Amino acid sequence: MEAALVRQHVRGLVKAGVRPDDIAVVTPYNAQLSILAPLKDEFPGIELGSVDGFQGREKEAVIVSLVRSNDEGEVGFLGEKRRLNVAMTRPKRSLTVIGDSETVKKGSTFLKRWMEYLEENADLRYPDVSSLALDS
Repeated sequence: MEAALVRQHVRGLVKAGVRPDDIAVVTPYNAQLSILAPLKDEFPGIELGSVDGFQGREKEAVIVSLVRSNDEGEVGFLGEKRRLNVAMTRPKRSLTVIGDSETVKKGSTFLKRWMEYLEENADLRYPDVSSLALDS
């Protein structure tokens, strides 16, 4: 589901006039990069990378795919402040974070506070995922 949301958002950015080479999708998990790899064919120039591999670089628009979604609040790499900081500080103009807010809230105190901040200050959207095509 999350990969489909990422695809949908990339398509929206390009439709709005953002060039693919100004867009990056960053995720802490290589398996997610494999799932998102077809975006490179659809949008030549888009950059897909791991959080660690993207360190020190920037793009106009960055989409961060958090991946983790479970009832236990297991957040894996997301619990590492340094990695999350790298992911969140790569955009020049636009940052989009796609993930399961309920899982993230159950993570560390840092993640809980981050989600509370976003709920108060960010433009949060909760899409109807039932209409997403998994292979679109």
